[in-house]
Order: sequence, then C-alpha cells, then structure tokens
Amino acid sequence: MQDGPTLLSLLAAGLYALVALSCGAAAFQAGRARAPVWHLRGWATLAFFFIVLLVMRVTVFEEFVRDSMRAVLRGTQAYDTRRDWQVMVVAAFGVVAAGVSGWLAYRAAQGSLRRPDLAVKLALGAGVAMCGLVALRLVSFHWIDRALNGPLKLNWLGDIGASLAVLAAALVYVRLLRSVRRGPPR
Repeated sequence: MQDGPTLLSLLAAGLYALVALSCGAAAFQAGRARAPVWHLRGWATLAFFFIVLLVMRVTVFEEFVRDSMRAVLRGTQAYDTRRDWQVMVVAAFGVVAAGVSGWLAYRAAQGSLRRPDLAVKLALGAGVAMCGLVALRLVSFHWIDRALNGPLKLNWLGDIGASLAVLAAALVYVRLLRSVRRGPPR
C-alpha cells in the first residue's frame, strides 16, 4: 500500500472540492429560489458524495480496501480462485447497473423537460456513473484494471468526465435560476 496520495490523487481531490462547492451553490440557489425539493436534495446529495470522494482520495481509502480484500482472500486461501467470483461480481454489477440506469433514464424521460430539471437530472446521472466507476475500481478485476488503466486511461476519462459533467450542470443550474430571479431584461 502506498504511504499517501499521489499528485494525481491530490489533483482529483481538488476537482472534487470544486464540484462539491458548485453543488453546494446549486443547492443554496435551489433553496433560495424555492425550486422543487428534489432539486435541493439532489444537489445536496451530490455535494456530500463529492466530499466523500475527496476524503477517499486524500486518505487513499480505495487502495486500503483493495489491499484489505487481498489480505482476506490470501488468509482464506481464496486468492488463487478470485477470478471465478470476480466474474460473478462484475456480471451482477453489470446487470444491476444496466437495470438501474434504464429505470433512471425512463423516469428522467417521463419528467419535466425544463432546463433546471434537466440540469439536475444530468448531474445525478453523472453521479451515478461515478458511483459505478468507483465500484469497478474496488473490484479490481484484472481485465477491468487493464481497461480502466490501460493506454486509453478510461478511469481518468470517466472520473474527470463525470466530475466535469456535474460541475457544468451545477454552474448552468445556478445561472438559470439567477436569470429567472432577475427576470427578463427591461
């Protein structure tokens, strides 16, 4: 296990802090504008989630969990057969993720198409994608590691992409609600 966070982990933590602040600003703006309560809850949940991600990065929590899981597997003599159950975990995760994503997409399509609503939905979708990425990193399956950390760096693309999507959605949301509060130009 590494002693502390790498420079890249600290940079990611900085991005998470920025995203958490923007989600906090969006939650504040939702409360101030008396937006639907699910807007406030959504932004507050995302702010909390990105604070948790920040803490996980700074404390090297993911590495600790992976090392602990490996130690348990070695202690129970199951390390050599880990690929057997990892395939089942990844398959189950894929089925659940596809089902949840499909259900969320269906529910999002049934709702309002107002721009503030869409901003919250986009941010929540990106948050769900980030949860999936963290779960895949924790499973640490050999071919998943290769895909996530290989030449394309899908881990970085997914992590940064989901974070920036939430950040952009929060900034757009704040701008939209401020423009509504000010009213049309005179």
